[in-house]
Amino acid sequence: RAVKAPMSGVAFALLALAPPALFEDQAGKFDWARENVGSVGAAVFRSVGSQRLAVVASEAAVAGIDLRTGGTAWRRVLPEGESVGGLLALGSSGVLSTGVAHRDGRAHGSVRLFSDSGALLWDAVLDAVGDAAAPPVTAATDVAIYAASATSVLALHAATGKELWRWTAPADKAGLRVAALVPQGGEVRAYGVLDGRLAVATLGASDGAPASKGVELIKGEALLGGAPLVAVPDGSRLVSLSADKAKLVVHAVGSGKAEAHPLAALLPAGAAAEALSPTPLPGGALLSLAGGGSAVIALGKGSAPARLAKHVAPAAAGGAQALAAAEWKEGGALLALARAEAGALTLQTCELAADGAACEWSAAEPLGEADGELGAGFAAWVGPYARKDGSTGARLLVRSAGDALALHVRAAAAAAEGGKGEGGRLWVREEALASVSGAELLPLPAIAIDRGAAEQRPFFGFALPAVADGIKSRLEALQRSAAEAEAEAKRLLLLGDAYGSRQVVVAATAASKLFGLHSSTGAVLWSRHVPPLAPGAPPPLLRGPFVSGSGATALVHVVATDGGRWAVLTVGPFDGSLVGERREEGELVHAAQLPGSAAGTLLLVDASLGATTHPATPAAGAELASRLSTTFFHLVSPSQVQGFGLVAAAGGGVRASARWSVALPPAASSRTAYFSHRAAVHSAVRTKGDRSVLHKYINRNVLAVGSEVKPAGGEAPYVQLLLLDSVSGRRLHSARHSNCAGPLSLLLGENTLLYSYRAEGRDGPQTTLTAAELYVNSSVASGVLSLLAMGPLDPSLRKNQFDAFAAPPPLVLSQSYAFPTSIAAMGLTLTQKGITPKQVVVATSAGELVAYDTRLFDPRRPFVHPQKMSAADKEEGLVPYSPSLGGINALQVVSHRHTVARPRAIVAAPTVLESTSLVFSYGLDLFLTRAAPARTFDQLNEDFNKLGLLGACLGMLVATVATSMYSARRDLNAAWA
Repeated sequence: RAVKAPMSGVAFALLALAPPALFEDQAGKFDWARENVGSVGAAVFRSVGSQRLAVVASEAAVAGIDLRTGGTAWRRVLPEGESVGGLLALGSSGVLSTGVAHRDGRAHGSVRLFSDSGALLWDAVLDAVGDAAAPPVTAATDVAIYAASATSVLALHAATGKELWRWTAPADKAGLRVAALVPQGGEVRAYGVLDGRLAVATLGASDGAPASKGVELIKGEALLGGAPLVAVPDGSRLVSLSADKAKLVVHAVGSGKAEAHPLAALLPAGAAAEALSPTPLPGGALLSLAGGGSAVIALGKGSAPARLAKHVAPAAAGGAQALAAAEWKEGGALLALARAEAGALTLQTCELAADGAACEWSAAEPLGEADGELGAGFAAWVGPYARKDGSTGARLLVRSAGDALALHVRAAAAAAEGGKGEGGRLWVREEALASVSGAELLPLPAIAIDRGAAEQRPFFGFALPAVADGIKSRLEALQRSAAEAEAEAKRLLLLGDAYGSRQVVVAATAASKLFGLHSSTGAVLWSRHVPPLAPGAPPPLLRGPFVSGSGATALVHVVATDGGRWAVLTVGPFDGSLVGERREEGELVHAAQLPGSAAGTLLLVDASLGATTHPATPAAGAELASRLSTTFFHLVSPSQVQGFGLVAAAGGGVRASARWSVALPPAASSRTAYFSHRAAVHSAVRTKGDRSVLHKYINRNVLAVGSEVKPAGGEAPYVQLLLLDSVSGRRLHSARHSNCAGPLSLLLGENTLLYSYRAEGRDGPQTTLTAAELYVNSSVASGVLSLLAMGPLDPSLRKNQFDAFAAPPPLVLSQSYAFPTSIAAMGLTLTQKGITPKQVVVATSAGELVAYDTRLFDPRRPFVHPQKMSAADKEEGLVPYSPSLGGINALQVVSHRHTVARPRAIVAAPTVLESTSLVFSYGLDLFLTRAAPARTFDQLNEDFNKLGLLGACLGMLVATVATSMYSARRDLNAAWA
């Protein structure tokens, strides 16, 4: 029977287990944070007083970027499940963002108005937008903001966001999808596509009352499904593409028909339209052409025929280009053509008049160097401005294929813009770091250990040369110039320290880009973009990184796949240099390191279940052949988990053979967790307070699979947890939590399992965290005398090895606790020998990183009053059970003043100091800190009085010499007496 412990006692216990907080002067010394925006999909240029901003939007955030420095002036991160699809500048009112919010299992349109200083003025949620989940379309006047989503149109007050009226298409026109809004006079026309034809509903601007005709079809060509409906800036015409992409369909607003203009007569010979750009142009339309290139079509006034105003040829082989447009003087627009060819980025502009009349391109001006990221394709936004001499200047914001965001200006204007970049690039932001998919930490090579210094025989006075070298280096530092001092500082930045806390974070991202970050500062040491594996192929997906070797000879392997090809890249982790590259045709289904491989050999399995190694050397092949009977892997799909072994193929080589499978619940979203093969295990037993021991179930092949299940037919959702032996496929443990849902987070330790989910209770949903520990009955003697008499175990004998097929199932102990907030990710501190007690680091959905003592998640916490705990439980350090972990203690927040937006994972790495672990969290933002769960027991505090210690030692030395001399003299005098 559970006994509720008084909350005061539990609070005291939680406070006692809280890790020490950072002092104010320590914040930022042992940790760093990097704030990101993400892959930018929309941008507008704004001016706030003397500050110039680029307001940018990604799927996760809206932010204002200072155009002078590239720093973040302000940022607003959207809640989970929401994304931004577009931005609209509203004069002095601010910037309107449109996007999609996923709520109650449905996608809804969302509209937000931000001031130029980043304040959220108001927001509104529209009706469900359907399966397409496209952001709503908007139009603005001085009085109202009109937004359309699916079959509905909403009018919002421009200043307050208050709903003025709402219109929904009648039931017999339920197939209408509103795609454009044109406010004119006292009316708002909602255009959409109904049964493949252009349709319009005319509504009153003040009350939303529909006209007597209701929804009427416009006579004309059938339209291309999914093609945008683009209204020219003055609202006089609407443009779209025909279903066969052969005609440009133009509708004069207010008329009952749409004219079709054959594109064959407008475009150059052999050119064909691919898509219509949603960018509105004055008196024209912008087309993307098949095979590359663009075309600007001028619609003409009145009965004047449409004509080709501007044609942009495709980029040269190996190059890329982007065409951008922005509103400019007197209702016109500025067109900007950026080309990345022959290693250079150039810009041409032309000012398009309000009637769409043809304009001439300016001479190509250099904007700096163009690396491979730009050559693989890029997006651009142009911000025109008036110079003092009356001419037009242009700022070009560029997002590369590797999600690097950079601002370029003409080289002549770079100094005037206050930038220090060369060739017109003022700054660059590595926004690919917002999509980190995997990370590994490696100690930087130290001077005397990994730099190949000659080994010397140690002697008692080993410290004297080091002291002399230190004095010499300080004297040399005083004689260096500023440039030499800066170069030396950069050189020392790439060297490790004696404690192993200076490491490089090698991160792979979803933007097909690799990074090396310094663990002490977060500085980008190097970056490498992985281009498409074939011309026209999609960006590759990166798996890894995988580390082989150690010290200065360490290497990092990354596997890149695109579904039809794969490649293995080997890079130097400290400088990003490409050491080797291997490319193959086919699809990879599995890539991992061979466990225990001293050389870090990779096992690669393709879709035909053929297995190979990397490197593809005879030595690696022989290593794999010797491990065929002991090498296993598994694959996780939405419907099952399947295990494989390796066998020798009949015609030579190695193949994978299916051995077992476990079906997952239907309609399930699953996550997995593993116990790292490199994590140190200090002890295989746990000593209880009465001196008896519990034998841990330590199996590095355990796989945890958590599933969020939403059954059909109105049944209650549930969360299912499976523990599987990935070698034999045996089910070690399973649990089902009814009436529960995600988000689900998993953490697997040496014999521990933590998982969190949302449980529905009487008082509403509550985040619940379940802790489980695995033990096994053992016949091994636990007494000291018995262990001495038995002697050491021989691990080479089969009976002393773990057998996944014959080992008994573990005994599972578990408890559940209420957690105060939603959990996004969890991690476990790791040390070099595994001696130091561990901490569980929890990343909350709010962006806090909270460190907990593992004793709080001990499933053996007794159900007793604190005053009635047994002496054995007290000696073991058990904490009385409480159904809640209480609120978050400020002393436990290791991220202190930082907020890690949308955290996805936590990675820990050991240092040379057994007390200290590095904890790296990544999501939209990055954060790294040092963790010392048992305090820094193996190093002196920073405020330790070293001078006093030296004085005491010198005093003891002088006293020893003096007393020795006094004793000798006294003995001599006694001998002569």
